[in-house]
Amino acid sequence: MSIFKKQISVCVFCGAQIGNKKKFQDIATEVGNLIAKNNMKLVYGAGGTGLMGKVAYGVLDLKGKIFGITTKIIADFEKPIKGTKFKIVKNIQLRKRGFIDNSDAFIVTPGGFGTFDELFEILVSKEIIGKHNKLFGSKDSAKLGKDIVKKPLVLVDVDGFFKPFEKLVDSLIANGFMPETNKKYFKIVKTPKEAVNYIKKYIKK
Repeated sequence: MSIFKKQISVCVFCGAQIGNKKKFQDIATEVGNLIAKNNMKLVYGAGGTGLMGKVAYGVLDLKGKIFGITTKIIADFEKPIKGTKFKIVKNIQLRKRGFIDNSDAFIVTPGGFGTFDELFEILVSKEIIGKHNKLFGSKDSAKLGKDIVKKPLVLVDVDGFFKPFEKLVDSLIANGFMPETNKKYFKIVKTPKEAVNYIKKYIKK
């Protein structure tokens, strides 16, 4: 899907668990509310559990649109919300590719291994496509990542949750494993409102 279409589709990566702080739950609900209020569509992992469910219900409570992507195995324990639109794909790799192809932007809130796997999937795709564009031009890059470099990636740093991630990035740069310019592939903000506003401004560029 093009990032220049009328309705912006925002993919949210977050925990299928609820977490141990009410702040995590409140932020997830707020993300969903803001997606609906700004006439955006939610793309997510299709489950109704944990923070993922909080985001989805946050959208649905305000009559917003959602589209889930999952696998049969995951759907067995992260039950999709009844009456919502979702797609079952064969494996995790196709699920993550579906997130990329069906979204114009990405928001990340607290979560576990799955959330960070999805976060790094986007970062690695941006890095690879960015290098490809620089070396060979952008003619064929759409086939590789559907203009992934142009799609904003925003992390909502709830209660310092992503501080260790920032330190990891700084360590990778300090130790020569990636350039400082790789920081351009993501944005860290404090609130869901900042995240949504950043996406709106970024896509308007």
